[in-house]
Amino acid sequence: MAPKSTPSEHRPPVARFSLKRKSVQMLLAMMLMLVVEVLVLWHAARSGHGLLLVLASSCLGLTVLALYRFVHTGIRTVELEIWIRQMGAGNLDYTVELSGNDEVNEAAKALERLRQRSIEALQLDLVRELSNSLQQKNDELERVLAELRQTQDRIILRRKLVELGELTAGVAHEIRNPLNFMKNFAEASEDLVAELRHEIDQRAADLSDDSRRAIVGATGELTDNLRRIRSHGDRADRIVRDMVTMGHGGGERQSVDINNLLSERATIAFHSASARDEDFEIDIRGSYAPDVGELEVVPDDMGRVFLNIVSNACSAMSDKRRLLDGDDDSYQPTLWLSTEQAGDEVVISIRDNGTGIPADSMDKIFNPFYTTKPSGTGTGLGLSISNDVVREHGGSMSAESEPGEFTEIVVRLPAAGSGEGSG
Repeated sequence: MAPKSTPSEHRPPVARFSLKRKSVQMLLAMMLMLVVEVLVLWHAARSGHGLLLVLASSCLGLTVLALYRFVHTGIRTVELEIWIRQMGAGNLDYTVELSGNDEVNEAAKALERLRQRSIEALQLDLVRELSNSLQQKNDELERVLAELRQTQDRIILRRKLVELGELTAGVAHEIRNPLNFMKNFAEASEDLVAELRHEIDQRAADLSDDSRRAIVGATGELTDNLRRIRSHGDRADRIVRDMVTMGHGGGERQSVDINNLLSERATIAFHSASARDEDFEIDIRGSYAPDVGELEVVPDDMGRVFLNIVSNACSAMSDKRRLLDGDDDSYQPTLWLSTEQAGDEVVISIRDNGTGIPADSMDKIFNPFYTTKPSGTGTGLGLSISNDVVREHGGSMSAESEPGEFTEIVVRLPAAGSGEGSG
């Protein structure tokens, strides 16, 4: 069975002088009529028949005229056909100028309109194709621009962290020197007090009971004071060590129990605040969701975020306590720490009942070098760098506050197994 032809197959055109062509058939018929009329005219001329000669001459003239018109129209039709074939082949630049006022000329005008519309359609397709191409290029440029912005944010963040680490390391070095002196002098003083008590015990007979009791009590209090100095010095040294460790920043992402990290950094921040004010006490209330589990984070960077937020909370509560100055004995500085998983996010909330943030500062607290603390007590980089760290981890930070009542900072991080968090 022969295969069926498809519309896309090229079919050879009918030969110009094929008998299948109507024009060839009509041409042969007219030529036959011309031959017959010539024979009739020749016969009339020989027979001398005048009327037949006039009729034959008239028919011959009409036939010649019709043949001329037919040939002329045929040539125009062939030109029109060639034009159609050129358009079918996709050559829209090809055109033919035809004269006349008959159906062939009307067909030529219709074909010219079709050619113009085909050109317009082709131009429209070209414009649409160019538009699609430009849209693809634009999407690609947008993607590259987003990647460049992310890379720029990472570079800026790393530079900030390096500068902060260098600053922290320098400050910590200056602090540790006097701490070491305090520790060494406290230990030496304890030894001296021990030797003093030994000498007093050996010369107890030379002293009255009241003098001995007074000296023993004084040396005991002195020993206790030196022990407290050494204990607080050790605690301050641990805080400085933690600051130096966190000041390095960076590192690889690791699976970290986010609940433990938040609790540990909150404790460090509280110890740091209480080292500045021994009377400062807060009530830390933790509500940690066990299903949060471990997250893929850079421990030092994320720990610095929690440390900074809790330090700000401790500072706000300490300021409020000083402002009240005993006027409100019912005020108890309280810190609420909570974690929960909401969909594909882990929500970490840190709330305090301190002084709060002024309403006109809420939209600026994440800006670099902006701080609500008194001049000389804050750099304005803490929340800015924390926000950069959280965004680098694919998360976000937000704040809510009521002046004089509370401040709540919410950190949202991608949960384990989500697209951002697994990166």
